[in-house]
Amino acid sequence: MTLALVPFPRDQTTSLALAAEALRTRLAPGEDIRDWLPPIDSAIRSGRATGGLLSSEGEARGIVLWEPAGPLGVSVRLLYLSPPNADRERYRAAFDLTERAAGPIAFAPGPLFGLSEDEASALMKGIGFAPFGRCEMALSPNVPVALAPVPPGAEVRPVRPADEPLLARLHENAYRNHLDRYLSLEVVDPVRDADRQLREYFAGRWGELLSPGSVAVTLDGRIVAAVVAVRRPAHVLVIDVMTDPTLQGNGFGRVALTGAIHALRERGEPAITLNVTEGNERAARLYAHLGFVRTIGPSKEWYNARRMSVEYPPPPVR
Repeated sequence: MTLALVPFPRDQTTSLALAAEALRTRLAPGEDIRDWLPPIDSAIRSGRATGGLLSSEGEARGIVLWEPAGPLGVSVRLLYLSPPNADRERYRAAFDLTERAAGPIAFAPGPLFGLSEDEASALMKGIGFAPFGRCEMALSPNVPVALAPVPPGAEVRPVRPADEPLLARLHENAYRNHLDRYLSLEVVDPVRDADRQLREYFAGRWGELLSPGSVAVTLDGRIVAAVVAVRRPAHVLVIDVMTDPTLQGNGFGRVALTGAIHALRERGEPAITLNVTEGNERAARLYAHLGFVRTIGPSKEWYNARRMSVEYPPPPVR
């Protein structure tokens, strides 16, 4: 079956229906379609959505929707074939068609409706993709969190605007070749991208940066660990927990995070959430030990292993 890409405006009704179907098949545990459908619905209705219907012989067989290209390629947000069209051959054709229309694919969604996990894995690995997942974790206001002991010579203080360049260098070192860096990558050069990321933190792109509430841990004049927390509509989001890789395993990250939790609670912020990438066992174990519990996810997604060299932090010593 040969697939063609039909622009959404040619059949907006079918586009909207298939977008809703596609979203329902890939919701992670705890996610609600009402949180995700409105912006996609609005983008299709307004003509802003990039992608189209996957059509064959004049019939819509599925849908693909992607975000504008980043430096490593586009992020495909929806890729769905409706029954009985959902098989490996047609999904492979859908990926080929998408890359011809949009360029290289950096990230792709999962699961692929109609395929078993083994079938999807064989298809995706065959075209150079590797799996990953993300989950949201939340800390209940009723969970007691003790301040971690501060390592000798270290100091804990609130993040200040003047810390931006120091935090950028910490971010660059902490996330080099980690999948989390690629998830928000806009500039290939790691120095410039870290500068951009911290500039946007302080400018409030992801929400008002809270300080007190965001914490820096210093040692010999350097910031060696930090937590950045921002205000979201319904909760505080800990947007970044970073530690100098040469000091991991020495408690600096725990000091920063417990200090941030106490500072946030002191300013009356009861709801605290964060996100973690599956496979980052060191971070996940720290968060769980402090009382964070998974509330959404894990998601099932794919990254282009041909275009990204990913290293996961080594697990903690048991």
